[in-house]
Amino acid sequence: MSWTGDPVWLADVLRAEGLRVVEFPGWRERGHGDFGEIWGIIAHHTGGSHTPSSEIAYGFAHLAGPLSQLHLDRDGTVTVVAAGVSWHAGRGRWPGLPEDDANFHTIGIEAVNNGTEGWSREQYDAYVGCCAAILRRIGHGADRVIGHKEWAGTKQGKWDPGGMDMDRFRADIAERLKGGVLMALSDVEQRELLDKLRRVHFELTYGFQSRVADSEYRDTVAGYVLNSDAADYRNEQRLKAVELKIDRLLDAMEGRI
Repeated sequence: MSWTGDPVWLADVLRAEGLRVVEFPGWRERGHGDFGEIWGIIAHHTGGSHTPSSEIAYGFAHLAGPLSQLHLDRDGTVTVVAAGVSWHAGRGRWPGLPEDDANFHTIGIEAVNNGTEGWSREQYDAYVGCCAAILRRIGHGADRVIGHKEWAGTKQGKWDPGGMDMDRFRADIAERLKGGVLMALSDVEQRELLDKLRRVHFELTYGFQSRVADSEYRDTVAGYVLNSDAADYRNEQRLKAVELKIDRLLDAMEGRI
């Protein structure tokens, strides 16, 4: 894992994910020092149903802000509050993170929620999108997202984000990551890409089946009777692998559009 610096790219990657983004004034210069290696994300709830982003940016008399890098409102709007280190994690422990020192290695997301009111589709989907966008940028998977309750439940008694199954949350983030750049495309662009993929899929499938039917194959390998040389066989397998990937992409896109 290599150091990626302060995440001054936050607003850009969130917009690319298709999220509604607000940039809090001065966010690129706000923080309690510079990041170390960015390990991943810690998810929180604010504890109130109407917590403004200014409270996350400036903090309180007993705890100076910023209190996270991102503020996620109930309607799914994301406000980028800080690019530097934020006081959001506190004392805790999790494999892969230095004990009691997660602030310098994790991006915090504070979602407006009292912890017992449940999660609207808009806010939950945006939460998943925020995490996916950040993970895609730093090159990690959904296992690098933990709840504050997982980090600090034992040491601080934290229970946020309340009412959220973290395993399910990570599974939804992993599913979103599979969509990749498609999530940033408009509906029209996705339909155009879907049409192109269908044509490529047909050409690959028809071409592969024709080659198999016309060949004088004798040895059975992977369900086909082969008599080609090793190079030809490897090429056929590469085509099958591409076809399989396109199959999965088509399934994902057709389920989304």
